[in-house]
Amino acid sequence: MLLHGWGCDSRSWQPILASLNNDFDVILLSLPGFDREAQSSADIQDYLQTLLAQLPERFFIAGWSLGGMLATAIAAMAPQRVQGLITLASNLCFVQRDDYSRAMSQEDFTAFVAGFETSPAITLKRFAGLMTKGDTSERELLKQLRLASALSWQQAEEQDGSGQAQASWSSGLQWLAQLDNRHQFSTLSVPGLHLLADNDALLPASVEETLTALNSSQATLLIESACHALHWSQPTQVLVAIKQFIDETHYVVDKSKVADSFGRAAASYDSVAGLQRQIGQRLLQGISDTSKNMSGNWLDLGCGTGHFTPQISERLSLAKNQMIGLDLSQGMLEFAREHRGHEFTWLCGDAEHLPFGDTSLTGVFSSLAIQWCANLPQLFAELARVLVKGGEIHLATLGPRTLTELRQAWSQVDDYTHVNRFAEEEVIRSAIDGCELSLLDWHSEDIVLQYDQVRELTYELKTLGAHNMNHGQSSGLTGRQRITKFKQAYESFRQADGKLPATYEVFYIRLGMS
Repeated sequence: MLLHGWGCDSRSWQPILASLNNDFDVILLSLPGFDREAQSSADIQDYLQTLLAQLPERFFIAGWSLGGMLATAIAAMAPQRVQGLITLASNLCFVQRDDYSRAMSQEDFTAFVAGFETSPAITLKRFAGLMTKGDTSERELLKQLRLASALSWQQAEEQDGSGQAQASWSSGLQWLAQLDNRHQFSTLSVPGLHLLADNDALLPASVEETLTALNSSQATLLIESACHALHWSQPTQVLVAIKQFIDETHYVVDKSKVADSFGRAAASYDSVAGLQRQIGQRLLQGISDTSKNMSGNWLDLGCGTGHFTPQISERLSLAKNQMIGLDLSQGMLEFAREHRGHEFTWLCGDAEHLPFGDTSLTGVFSSLAIQWCANLPQLFAELARVLVKGGEIHLATLGPRTLTELRQAWSQVDDYTHVNRFAEEEVIRSAIDGCELSLLDWHSEDIVLQYDQVRELTYELKTLGAHNMNHGQSSGLTGRQRITKFKQAYESFRQADGKLPATYEVFYIRLGMS
């Protein structure tokens, strides 16, 4: 659910809407008088109750500025329905109180309201200037926002007549003056992410301190080089933050399930791991001969059955005791120890909390493991910590278009999460940018496997132990009718050669420590 701010309608989400639509079912909400579908209302509570009655049973909600204040009120009213709250450049009080100074002064706000009553078009131009002030590309951004605001105002006038449109928009200004979310925010139990701009002309960045002091469970993030219209100013950073928050809140992989699932699959894993072998082999070939000149220990991170551990050792001319295989699953490690040899070091551990000292590893090889990590910044920070200067990291992981056919087929059956979700390239790159590692190379490919029947694919995933392990999946049994409907939906992908495709998007990443 996206709820815009004052001075512009739902088209204000334009810079990030297309990308959000790729991953989520997005519904645009409107303030009263700002859109044809939004009924006029002078009372905040009436509006919120009407809105809640129209919304799905469970949803994430994001709001910008006034929209964020209203979204916070919705989360406080219906915490059992709101899966997560995201606000952009939103204050707890827009106008200063005697006991709240981190807001617009009453004098400035009163002057702004008076200006809108006498000259709405001119005031909206001025407001666009305030929203873009402080941006590195202020002039260009101002043109875009002024156009969006002008189109919103023109549509409102054509729809309701200038008198009614102005009355509705003036009510929105009064809401800005009335809203005080301090108590609601302090008791908020819904997971929250609150994005602020460091150059915001309408909202001091120091509000971050207030938010943290009132409710430390709510996450805040200060976007650098951004103005009040921060999703116009820094859309990529905003998108990365929103998607990572939703992934961590709703699509978080249960690591205990990962470990148990792969442990049970250890004995059968190699028999159906053709794709995994293909990807790992390509990753192994990317380790250059220059790496052989560096002595020290190498880590096979997420080693699984240990298939590649001896091959890495051989390629780099390492002694077996210099090669470490680490995996989350004890069952996988027991299989690796028995079938690859006791001379290698086998450790059970978590990639996000590596059991090694600082600068203790020369290199890391990891094929199809890091997609199970929920906290990518933590992962890359750990990798940077344990790597020596001049060391290298070679990673292969899955992208978000992996098993897109399977995901689309299930989407025609129900709203549960049936397919594991994987991080987008921009999310991974952002996590890398935040640590000391250097990105040396990145390339990607789509690998399309072919099946005669969809049951062959689902059997393979189950045998690998790589079936759905996200929160949000159905906890009940899948009935025969739903299975039939799913198979029928997947049949729409059958190709001219009679085969059913399953697409895997693969990222190959090489990192270094300079």
